Amino acid sequence: MCSVPPPPPPPPRTLELKQINSPELPSHAEINPTPKFPEICEWASGNLELWEACAKNSICPQNAPFSYKYTPFESILQVGPTCGLAALSMLVKNKVTASAMLNITRTEGYSNKGEMLSCKDMVKLAEKVFRLAELENVNCTLVNGELFSNDVIEKLLEGAVLLVPYDADANHSPCLRQGHKAHWCLVSGVIIINAPGDSLDSDSNNVYVLCKHGKSRYLATWKLQELNNSNRNLWEFSPPRGTDSHLYMLPEGGIGGENGLRNQFVIFNGL
Repeated sequence: MCSVPPPPPPPPRTLELKQINSPELPSHAEINPTPKFPEICEWASGNLELWEACAKNSICPQNAPFSYKYTPFESILQVGPTCGLAALSMLVKNKVTASAMLNITRTEGYSNKGEMLSCKDMVKLAEKVFRLAELENVNCTLVNGELFSNDVIEKLLEGAVLLVPYDADANHSPCLRQGHKAHWCLVSGVIIINAPGDSLDSDSNNVYVLCKHGKSRYLATWKLQELNNSNRNLWEFSPPRGTDSHLYMLPEGGIGGENGLRNQFVIFNGL
């Protein structure tokens, strides 16, 4: 009996490969690209932090300012009521930490919890910290008077840095709350928008300062006049809710007196 052989297997199917139009995987450099600045605040594009602050607040978005000076400092966040210590630690590039400064303030009787409610004590602390940080040729001066002045603006343009107490609003910008939200900031730059008139302080809308403080990592831009007004309004200390006011070291005469914070700030030259 004859058997019929099975039919041969079918020929292999030819698969048509379709190209998937997906982008190539980026290289490492493309994953973390060098920032490309749009055509806004191009004058500040040499420093990303400065550019972000000015672009966000529309400061000279198209044309370069008449004049500006900025000295960058790394942000340091405060722990507890140590805003002044955090600002000072930024100034010395953390060569002396805020925690180490807290020990000094307690030993010297400047504060209990890190609060610095006296500009005179801040000068004394700064001098001790500079010695520990081995920073030489830095001049530290307590100033009583107007922050918004031709003299102060000139010094900022020359590279001076300030420690300024002020009242902080909910977004940490300067406000007028009689000192109930007293805070410290580090002023490390100034921007003169347009050519000034007879003096640098002839127009309160023409001068901005570049600031950092212990409650944000971002560079802030505020009108110098508004910071000045806030500094002059520090009349009385109000402890945070739920705390005992006796835990805080108040200077004689309170923060509104000559040993306190009102209408005072500290200026540093030679950094």
